[in-house]
Amino acid sequence: MPRLTDLLRPAADASVFSNHGRGFAGSVDRTVVLLVTLAGLACPYGPVLWYKSMLLAFAAVGGLVLLGAGAATVFATRRGERIQGPRRRAALIGRSAGDTALAAWIAACFAAWPMARADAGEPIGLVWSLAEAGGLSAVVWQTLLGVLVLDAWLYWKHRLLHTRLLFPFHRGHHVYRDPTPFAGFAVGPVESVMTFWPILLVAFPWATHFGPTYVALVVGFVLLNYYLHCGVTFRALEATLPRLFVNTSAFHNRHHANAEVNFGEALTLWDHICRTRAEDRRR
Repeated sequence: MPRLTDLLRPAADASVFSNHGRGFAGSVDRTVVLLVTLAGLACPYGPVLWYKSMLLAFAAVGGLVLLGAGAATVFATRRGERIQGPRRRAALIGRSAGDTALAAWIAACFAAWPMARADAGEPIGLVWSLAEAGGLSAVVWQTLLGVLVLDAWLYWKHRLLHTRLLFPFHRGHHVYRDPTPFAGFAVGPVESVMTFWPILLVAFPWATHFGPTYVALVVGFVLLNYYLHCGVTFRALEATLPRLFVNTSAFHNRHHANAEVNFGEALTLWDHICRTRAEDRRR
């Protein structure tokens, strides 16, 4: 029996896992999809309201993300500088679009809870006036702190997914070694739960989120993921974003080529702190 310390060691190569491990991960992923979907039956405002909210969220989120990925893919093929040279293998757009749709389904299941609560006339954490949010200074500090906390979670979640224990649930994302924007959210159900669960916080009135800032950050995160996985670079972005510790296409593409480095998903701050950048490893 493997020891826990062995399971928590970094796993850079998918070959360290057996077919049995992959089968187990697939079973867990399917169970997760079933559980988050059936959870709506327990909605205190009624399953009908929950499932209506979930399907609406799925159509909106999934549709917009896939349409945006298509537009970003077309744009990237015409502009920018290819990172890995001429594409040698199929882009797997169909597979990545399917994985993205499944991730959108998980996100929609989480979004259905605050949506159903709001439709039932109950207060939620999303507010649209500065007064309700506690004023401008409160919004600024909450936004900065929220971004830093969420980025820390994304980084350490990603590090955990690269351990021998959890990499089977992340392996599918690394099929896209030369990714396209469709691969930005092409992650499995377990990873989707780990990524999108903070949406549930919006359902609680005490967890105040200023609507315009919240929407802007969500849209910004989606757009950033398109760029991180587009396979090309733009000089202006590559020159500007690193100064703000924001992730870039060149930085994240290196992670797809070498799974042992560059774990940041939104910012690169923790990669600097933990010395997990490619240049740190070379030193």
